[in-house]
Amino acid sequence: MKTTETRNGVLAVLTALLPAAVTLKANDIGISVNGTCEAGSCPGIPIPFNSTQVLTFDFTFALPDGDVYLIDGSFTGTNNSNGSSASNVYDFQVTYEGNATGGPSAADTITVQRDAAFQTSLASADFDTSLVGAFSPGIAASSSASTCFDGTLTCLGPVTPPGSFNQISGEFPITSSDGAFLDDKTFTNDFGAGSPVGSYIVWGQTTPIQPPVPEPASLSLLSIGLGGIFVARLLRRPRSA
Repeated sequence: MKTTETRNGVLAVLTALLPAAVTLKANDIGISVNGTCEAGSCPGIPIPFNSTQVLTFDFTFALPDGDVYLIDGSFTGTNNSNGSSASNVYDFQVTYEGNATGGPSAADTITVQRDAAFQTSLASADFDTSLVGAFSPGIAASSSASTCFDGTLTCLGPVTPPGSFNQISGEFPITSSDGAFLDDKTFTNDFGAGSPVGSYIVWGQTTPIQPPVPEPASLSLLSIGLGGIFVARLLRRPRSA
């Protein structure tokens, strides 16, 4: 059975198959935005056998042009007893929160990178990768979303508004390095000029994610005004990322 990384239900199924797994609120997974590490480990530390690790995040990111974005959600990775079965789930959202004047966005790019790796005893495996999510109503028509696995190894998109998107790549091989599979993945969010405050691109699902804690957007803008799955399988059996 072929499994993808994109939905929490997939993780629940895989976790049920791994009763000995330990869930950790861990820093082995990392998140970078436009090249800046914002949380966790960048690069990622291999997730050990028999463990599930979760990186949750909720922060704002200000661009040099003064536009501010909220980035919130989670990355979850699960490994089994020998690395022959592993999964990654992404569920997060990038939301335009405004600027010092409260106006629409400029033409902005927010590149989110998931840094992750899995301990393994395998030399190689096949896998696929996914591009799943949605654009908010009213986002500028020139907006787009795309994703790449391990730099430019396999890329999907770009996709454009309106509505949702769902693409799955074909299978392709990956080899382990120093006893680990790397699972780095970039999510490129291009907000077209003129996107109104509240515009978002959500990843891993097609409905918006509510921030875990209401963001003090007014404080963020005030500071500006003040200047300030993959699933690994033995041999040629597929895995996804």
